[in-house]
Amino acid sequence: MTKTKLIAGVVAAAALLAPTFAAAQDDPFAPLGIRAGAFLIFPSLQATGTYDDNIFATDDDTEDDFIFTLRPELQAQSQWSRHALAANVFGEFGFFADEDDSNYQDFGGALNGRLDVTRDSATFGTLSLARRHEDRESPDEIGDEDVTQFWVSEARVRHRHRFARFFVQPTVFARRTAFEDAGDVSNAERDRSRFGAGLRAGFTVTPAINAFAEVNGDLVRYDDAGDDRDNEGFDVRGGAEVDFTALVQGEASLGFTRRTYDEFESQSGVAGDVGLTWTPTRLTTVNLTGAAGFEETTVFFEGDPASGNLATRIGIGVNHELRRNILLNGNAAYERDDFQGVGRVDNTFRLGAGVSYLLNRNLSVDAGYQFSTRNSDDDNAEFDRNVFRVGVTARL
Repeated sequence: MTKTKLIAGVVAAAALLAPTFAAAQDDPFAPLGIRAGAFLIFPSLQATGTYDDNIFATDDDTEDDFIFTLRPELQAQSQWSRHALAANVFGEFGFFADEDDSNYQDFGGALNGRLDVTRDSATFGTLSLARRHEDRESPDEIGDEDVTQFWVSEARVRHRHRFARFFVQPTVFARRTAFEDAGDVSNAERDRSRFGAGLRAGFTVTPAINAFAEVNGDLVRYDDAGDDRDNEGFDVRGGAEVDFTALVQGEASLGFTRRTYDEFESQSGVAGDVGLTWTPTRLTTVNLTGAAGFEETTVFFEGDPASGNLATRIGIGVNHELRRNILLNGNAAYERDDFQGVGRVDNTFRLGAGVSYLLNRNLSVDAGYQFSTRNSDDDNAEFDRNVFRVGVTARL
C-alpha cells in the first residue's frame, strides 16, 4: 500500500488507523497504551474547569457561570500489517455551578475500519452513535435555560479503486438526528433522516497530486413535516488531493450546489471543502479547514421560516512545539450563516489560544482562552463571549 499505488485519500485515511506504538516509544511524552492481543488501547481521563462570561450567548442580560467538565475516553487501534480497525468510546459530563438546567451528559462511540482488498483497492467504513448537546451559540437552539440534547447516528461506506493513473471512489451514507425536548420546549419538528451517495473520479497528475471531479446527492426527510421542510439536493465539485510528505497534506474542492424543497423555493449556491495541513518546520503545524454549502435549519425570522442555511466556514489553527513538553496553539475562524428565504444573515468570528504542559507520558495540564462574537440582522442573536479554561489529563 504505497503512495504511488493508493492515492492520497486512501493513504490519509490509512494513516489515521496506522500503528502508533513505535512512535510512542521514540517520544518520551507520548502514551504507550495497553497492548491487548493485536490491539493497542489508550484510556484517558480529562477534568476541566471553565469560566464562561455569557453561558446563554445573549446580547443583553448576560449570565456567567463556572463549569466543571469530566471526559473519560477509550481508544483502540489495531496493529495489523494489512487492514485496520479503530474504535473509541467517550463520555463528557458538564456541571454548572449555578445554572444546573444547563448540565449535560454526552456519550457515544464510533467504529472505523479499512479493508485492503488489493494493492490498488480499499474499502473504508464508519459506524457511530452519540448523544450530544447543542451549544448555546447555535442559531437553532431554543432551549432557553434548559440545554438541548440530541442523538446522532451515522453509517458510511466508501470504496477506492485505481486503474493505472485513474481512480474512482463511490460513497454511500445514512444519518439520523433526533432531538430531545429542552424542558418544556419541544424539538420534535427537528427530527430528521438524511440519505446520500456520491462518486469521485480522478487521475494522478504527479505522485503527490491527484485531480478529481465529484458529484454528490442526498435527500432529507423530517418526521414532523411542519412547514414541510423535506428536501433533496446535489453538488458538483472539482478539486485536488495533495500529499507532499512532511510539507502539505490534504485536499480542497470547489463547485456548485442546489437544493429543492417541497414547500419552499429552490436554492443554489457555492459548495466547497478544504482540509489542509502545512508543516513549515518540524516544530510547527498549520491546519486550514473550511466548508461551504447548505445546512438544515428551523430558524424563524420576523415570523417567517427559513428554508435552509447557506453556510460558509473557514478556520485556521497553529500548533507550535516550544519545547518537547510545552505545546502552544492558536486559532481563528469566520462563519457566515445566510438563512434562505428570510432577511437574516449572521457573521460570527472566533479567536483563541492555549498552552499544554506535558509532565510525562501519563499526565499533562493545559489552559486556554476563546473569544467569540456575532453580528446579525436579528438583534437577539448577537453576542460577545469570553471563555477561560484550565484542565488536567491523565493517559495510559
